[in-house]
Amino acid sequence: MRSLLKIALLFTVAFTFYACPQDDIGPQATPARPYAEVYQEDLAKIEEFLDTHYVTVDANYNTEFFEIPEGGTQTPISAMTELESINRNIHNISYKIYYLKLREGVGESPTRIDSSFVSYKGNLMSDVSVTFDQSSTPVWFALEDVIRGWGEIIPQFKTGTHTANPDGTITFDNYGAGVMFLPSGLGYFNTATGNIPSYSPLIFNFKLYNLQFRDHDRDRILSKYEYGSDFNAEAIDTDNDGLPDYIDVDDDGDGTLTKKEIKFTYMDGGVEKTGYYPYNGATIDNPVTPYDERRGIPRKFTGPIVPPSTLPSALESDFTDPNRLRRHLDKTCKPPYSN
Repeated sequence: MRSLLKIALLFTVAFTFYACPQDDIGPQATPARPYAEVYQEDLAKIEEFLDTHYVTVDANYNTEFFEIPEGGTQTPISAMTELESINRNIHNISYKIYYLKLREGVGESPTRIDSSFVSYKGNLMSDVSVTFDQSSTPVWFALEDVIRGWGEIIPQFKTGTHTANPDGTITFDNYGAGVMFLPSGLGYFNTATGNIPSYSPLIFNFKLYNLQFRDHDRDRILSKYEYGSDFNAEAIDTDNDGLPDYIDVDDDGDGTLTKKEIKFTYMDGGVEKTGYYPYNGATIDNPVTPYDERRGIPRKFTGPIVPPSTLPSALESDFTDPNRLRRHLDKTCKPPYSN
């Protein structure tokens, strides 16, 4: 955990170092090598490792790696059916990232801007006997705050189930478990930290127990909906004010807070209460509640202004079309609303 978090501090230190006057800092540090050049070397190392090593997996999905001896019959990692890969365009190059999907999990997957509850162990690929970081006790990580490779691979897995025990502990099961093989460009690259040399491909064994979908701007719309469909592209900025929607409290720049634009009122036992439309409505309405859960954030209402309780279905806004322009993204749509 410490190594994963150190990178932010190291970047801060590096910035401070280069901001100092030349006379104060002495000799300049060696410039970083080009990402594309290093990646080709890393990819060759990773693929050679996958061809020449095998892995043992215990009942708890912990792993150990061994080099296949001459004449050995062990199955190389490269021949395992669990080995998968994804391609990501980062640093203006195409990274091929290998990972073992030992178990996918049965729950939900985080996105690259969400938080994950994981246990893990990190080893150097150049010397698998070196464990540079580990946490057998699950810890929370915001995936955008740790090394980039985690934000690409962890979302390929799902959370599991959990049971509360009488002694206050929690037992996790059916969780996602795997191994990622990261080129240095998606790890610490030219930064040597702890016992990780610069330009080191890394191996992480991990288990994804739980997640938290984040709402960065606290506007009651999860960031995974506001960022955009491609988490490796630039985040959507509807009003072009320099703040992506997922950190902008007024997404369309109409002067009305997003959380106010997705608010609605309803009557419950003769008492008026306030609710907030979900980004997408539920598939089935719960008849026990005094409002319709199927209603997601509506598009701009075009009918006459009438009380919500008397609003006929023919005049309702569109609450379900996935391609609708939801009213918090429509600058011409302002309160008061009719629903």
